[in-house]
Amino acid sequence: MVSLLSLSLERALHARSAEQVRVIVRIDGVDISHANGDDGPGPWDALVPVNRFVATGDFTTATLACCPSCGPDCCAIEARVRREGDMVRWEVGDRRGVRHVGERRTILFDAAAYDAEVARIEADRSWETAMHRAGRLILAGLALPSGIEGVRVGVIGTGELEVWLEEPDEYQIWVDVPWDPQRPDESAAAVRAMLAGPTADWPARWHSIKGGREDPPAYAGPSWRHFES
Repeated sequence: MVSLLSLSLERALHARSAEQVRVIVRIDGVDISHANGDDGPGPWDALVPVNRFVATGDFTTATLACCPSCGPDCCAIEARVRREGDMVRWEVGDRRGVRHVGERRTILFDAAAYDAEVARIEADRSWETAMHRAGRLILAGLALPSGIEGVRVGVIGTGELEVWLEEPDEYQIWVDVPWDPQRPDESAAAVRAMLAGPTADWPARWHSIKGGREDPPAYAGPSWRHFES
């Protein structure tokens, strides 16, 4: 049986402002994201820096629902997504922390209809504030040193953004950059240009996930502010 996917942007269950929205997943009209008191993933988790719902020939993971307070790191309903010819396969299961529980169920979608819905939600920028727009433009397709990934961007003060990067299971890296909320596109371009330069010149601080680690020599430089565990 082939199912129909519907994705929407809706206000978070416990939102304190209209800016707090979630991606809500419905399959054949049934709301998956709000099942069992959960909520949908935030746009940062679902759509930035890449759209997690995009189906390729390899399995990728998309969050369909998660803890409304803690987010996907606490507990989640996840889909393993893969394109198989003219179909898209989801293998849906529950995760608690890093552990998957219970059995996965398979859902199949017509690839053409699926792709159209995924492209439609990606083109919907109604959730974006100036900060969201700058963050998306900074992270989308960002060329970083091998092994480093973009995570998210947030405001940390007047005229300043924090770009959160990560070397999975090794380091968290934060780069503080100036920005103009009236000119998010130009600000994002300037940040991308800076991150394309030598890592030793980044105004960054980082944290060793494993603890007791020295900063890698390749990234050391006079402008780095180091945090140790």
